[in-house]
Amino acid sequence: MKNNYLKRAALIAGAALLGTGAAMADQVWKDVTGIYLKNPGHIAGWRGALTATAEGVGECYNGAFELYQTLYDMPAGEYTLTCNAFARYTNAWESATLMQDGKNNPAYIFINGTEKQIASLYDGHALAEFFDAENNYIWGVVPNSLGEANTAFSEGKYLNTITVNHEGGDLKIGIRSYGGRQDQWTAFDNFKLTGPDGDVTDKIVNADFSTDMEGGTDSSAKSDEAWENTNSGNSKKYPDKNRAGGVYRKMGGSPYNTGQLIENLPAGTYRFGVQSFMRYGNGNSETEYMAHKAEQVWNNGDQEGPAKLNDYYTPLYLHKNNLEKEEWAAYIYITDGWDLAEDEETKIKPQDEECAQYGKEDAVYNTTPIMCIYDEDLEVYPDNNTTVVGEPNADGYGWCDSGFEYQAAACFVKNPTLYRNYVTIELKEAGNVWVGIKKDENNCYGYWNPWRDYTFEVLAEEAGVDNVAVKDADAPVEYYNLSGVRVANPANGIYIVKQGNKVSKTVIR
Repeated sequence: MKNNYLKRAALIAGAALLGTGAAMADQVWKDVTGIYLKNPGHIAGWRGALTATAEGVGECYNGAFELYQTLYDMPAGEYTLTCNAFARYTNAWESATLMQDGKNNPAYIFINGTEKQIASLYDGHALAEFFDAENNYIWGVVPNSLGEANTAFSEGKYLNTITVNHEGGDLKIGIRSYGGRQDQWTAFDNFKLTGPDGDVTDKIVNADFSTDMEGGTDSSAKSDEAWENTNSGNSKKYPDKNRAGGVYRKMGGSPYNTGQLIENLPAGTYRFGVQSFMRYGNGNSETEYMAHKAEQVWNNGDQEGPAKLNDYYTPLYLHKNNLEKEEWAAYIYITDGWDLAEDEETKIKPQDEECAQYGKEDAVYNTTPIMCIYDEDLEVYPDNNTTVVGEPNADGYGWCDSGFEYQAAACFVKNPTLYRNYVTIELKEAGNVWVGIKKDENNCYGYWNPWRDYTFEVLAEEAGVDNVAVKDADAPVEYYNLSGVRVANPANGIYIVKQGNKVSKTVIR
């Protein structure tokens, strides 16, 4: 059995080292997620993360999200994307007054690096339409359910349009929201695309959400068509769809595995990625710890002894003092199988359709630990505190037994290059691989592991792909030191610079 545990520093975006410890090379990765990965957003065709579908309409309720598709090798020319969509936030009567003229609307449709704000639920209506003589809100003027949204969309209402000039190559289209207050609601449907050669809507999979979130008996997940969702006993263990925000997650201490089999890959080097972090407990204070399913707050000095260190020291304290344990980690993985007779370290293994564990002789199993939330250098970190009953926080959220993900979702959408985790595998010959995200150990109460946006890429030079560098000059720029560690504010020194799929070196003085 070949176990190949790779360090995250060797797996950064755009320049993956293959477990050799060699200096970072200028490697370019070609996105092939839409070709090989099934239902990467747990719904046919779409990527990112989605809250739900109903009545043939997609929606995200409470929080930020991004849903998109990549259309490969599209010719140069002018493209126009349209869809029916609207945004609302907080309660209806406040939105009617606060979202006039595009104000307080965080939702956009986009093509590549260009985005355009979508309609508000109240566009085209005068405020007087919503209030009676006593200033009470009048229901029924605008949609208040997905069924009503479907009717409005069928009538051509809330139509949004964006047009861009594309230089040729991969085309990314979709819809996103950067987040807002409680009760934010974005509904969308009927994506259509025209290009230089006319209508190309057929390139968009499930453009009208006619294919629902299939499979599964658990309405919070419904991802069985493409994904195997198990626990250590090989029974169903679904990733939780968000309580508030466009992410998936697991919480508590229970082990899980969400993965899928990718079949018939050509020989080459591949990497699987996800945007995610891991944190034990809630709160970003160095002096307080809050359990995610309770309201109690413990101060470090109120407890005695080290027996339950992780239960009453804060996540930030544990991280700064190197007290996190290896067995606490969650992982992303990629494997061409397990040698089932020899491997005792891998607690949860994927299964095929007949529930047989997936194995082979001399198999390769590569993993990367999910980043700690404090591995990135942020001024303010996403929080998951459960606010006190009856006392909503500044964003309008009240208490929830497992906390909220709206801050993690907003962080991910606003900072798409942060918290990127990758793991690679080299296939000498064509074959199958399993990819996924999992946690093997049931320990350390109170972990928080949100994630979104699975990606699957091939090393471009091995795939015979020429000139796949991103041409969009608006792509975000990332800096890494020569050890492969991301640097938020580079000072004097030599750095690896990544912009889109282009990687180079630079000297900063």
